[in-house]
Amino acid sequence: MLSNRAVVVQRFDTENLDAGLALVTKLVPEAEPGHVVVHITLRPVHPTDLNIKRYSTWTSGSFTPGPEGLGIVHEVGEGVTGVVKGQRVVVFFTVENLPNGEGSWQEYVSVREDLIWVVPDSISDEDAAQFVIIPWTVHGMLSDLQVPKGEYVLQTAAGSVLGRQFIQLAKHWGIKTINVVRRAEQKDELKALGADEVICSTDEDVPARVKEITGGKLAYGAVDAVAGELTKQVTASVRDGGQVYIYGVLGGFDAIVGVGDLFRGVCVSAWFVYQELSFPARRRVFIDEVSKLIEDKIIVPTAGETYELADFQLALEKTGQVGRGGKVFLKN
Repeated sequence: MLSNRAVVVQRFDTENLDAGLALVTKLVPEAEPGHVVVHITLRPVHPTDLNIKRYSTWTSGSFTPGPEGLGIVHEVGEGVTGVVKGQRVVVFFTVENLPNGEGSWQEYVSVREDLIWVVPDSISDEDAAQFVIIPWTVHGMLSDLQVPKGEYVLQTAAGSVLGRQFIQLAKHWGIKTINVVRRAEQKDELKALGADEVICSTDEDVPARVKEITGGKLAYGAVDAVAGELTKQVTASVRDGGQVYIYGVLGGFDAIVGVGDLFRGVCVSAWFVYQELSFPARRRVFIDEVSKLIEDKIIVPTAGETYELADFQLALEKTGQVGRGGKVFLKN
């Protein structure tokens, strides 16, 4: 009889943040009509997963985290026509189906057929396993900013896995990047990757440097993974009427914005990939365009260390390390 090992968040303990996490055995789900049961073999650990054990906005009960993963089709339900047993697929989750608490940090998961993508042979397991959250966020934010060719876009946390893909795609689209990092030693590495300008926020005045780089025009738009105090520097670095997307909370769950920048018409809003995934047409665009970008090596995902599912705590610790390198994975 098959078993289904799963990482679950059973409760939230502010005194011991890891106390509520456990590896348990659950029943293998059955394939309901229109659904596909997938045997998950590889799933990425994202920085947002470090927060999921601290905050639960989607469910009040226990749940299994994990927004995406790679696996093999185990069983198909009645009415499923797009996939067959044994195919290699990517599964992903939206704000509609995450509340049921069935993420990818388990061995078997049941998802709707429209939330599955059949992986072509040209894409590796490691690239496919991280196909959704990071590259779709990069593609979505940069598309929505509508930065003209030759103009500058600013990003924070530029040394992250997402930040590096942002540099790659912007360069491909003819958009110049101003990249904010915390460690000066990252400058040469990002320049070699294709970054146009790199600013170290720990010893440089970000708005002043942006003004210097752009000849006073400031950045056309910006994306911010940090929030907190840094958002004020980001908004001050963007042109009148420019757009700033906040997509991460590395610096805290509050963002400081200068009132003067609001008077200049700078717009600050959240960009949340899970909401974007709720729209089938947007999912189709991401699948079609991002898969080609990965196949053509325009976007090059980076793989780091891989841990057994039972070692999820070690994977979380590694994900939280500064300068850890490529994406951390959990495997069966």
